[in-house]
Amino acid sequence: MKTKVLKLGMPLLAFMLAIVFAFASTPETAVGESSLVPGYIQQSGKCVEVTVCSTKEGPLCMYNGLVARTKINNDQCGSFLYHWAN
Repeated sequence: MKTKVLKLGMPLLAFMLAIVFAFASTPETAVGESSLVPGYIQQSGKCVEVTVCSTKEGPLCMYNGLVARTKINNDQCGSFLYHWAN
């Protein structure tokens, strides 16, 4: 009985551990193109695109002394964006 359990259980356990460690060991993704977004500033009542920023937290994304933001609509800018480095 013990032999049957070990013959079936050991490969199953190894397979389950491989799955667990595969998900547990994924590295943190670097700032990639998917986290880069256009940065906007409020100018003359409009939300104007001026630079490229990141959504990953860090130093604020600045353009000519103004903090770049996300775009809500043509007249409104949203939340702060962050500076990205190559």
